[in-house]
Amino acid sequence: MDAGSIPATSTKYIMHVLHILSDAIKPLIMTIAGVLSTISLIAVAIFMLCLSSESIASDYQSNYEVLPAVNKSPIRVGTWALTPTVIVCDHAPVSKHQVLKAITYWKDLGHRFYSTQYKHDPLNKCRNSMPIGYVVIHLVSNTSKMEETSLAETHFFVNNDSGRIEWAKIYLKSDVRETVLEHEIGHALGYLHHDKINHMMNSKWMYGGWDSDGLKNN
Repeated sequence: MDAGSIPATSTKYIMHVLHILSDAIKPLIMTIAGVLSTISLIAVAIFMLCLSSESIASDYQSNYEVLPAVNKSPIRVGTWALTPTVIVCDHAPVSKHQVLKAITYWKDLGHRFYSTQYKHDPLNKCRNSMPIGYVVIHLVSNTSKMEETSLAETHFFVNNDSGRIEWAKIYLKSDVRETVLEHEIGHALGYLHHDKINHMMNSKWMYGGWDSDGLKNN
C-alpha cells in the first residue's frame, strides 16, 4: 500500500468509534440544551417581573396645572399648610404596624404629623373629594385611575400662590411591598421622584430602598 493511505478496515473502525461517541454525546447535548432553555425562560420571567415592579410617578395637582411627579433630584414642590393627620380608610390594605412604621420613618427625618387614625374616620374624610389637612390612605378601586404596572399612586393638591399642600390621597393595591407606603407618604409630603439607586423616592420600586438623602425637613 502507498505511504499515508488508510486500510478499509481502519476506516470502518474509525466510523464505528465516531458512531459510538455520537451516541454517548447526544444525551449530554440534549441535557445542555435543556439547561440553556430553562435559563432563558428564567431570564424572561425575571425581566417581566421587573417590568411589573415599576412604581409609576404619582401626579400632583395645583390650582394652575397638573404636573408629573418626576425629577432627577429630590425636589419638594410644597409643604403642608396644616400639620397633616393621616387617616387609614376601612379597606386600605395596610396594617396598623405598617402605617406606624412608615410614619416613624418620616418623623425621624423631622417631618410632623398631627395624628394617625387607623380605620377611624368620624369626620368622613375618606369620602371627601378634598380632605383639607389630611393624608387619606385608600385601597385602589375600579373608579380610581391607575396604570396597570403601578404599585400605588398619590395625588396631592398644592396651592401655587402659597406653596402649601392642602390635602393628599394615597391609593394602594392589595399587595403592599416594603417601602411602598413610605414612598407614597413621601409624595404626600411634597417630594417628587429622585432616580438614585437605593433612594426612597426612586420611581422604580426595584431600584429603590431606604436612602433618605435630601429628605430631611429643615
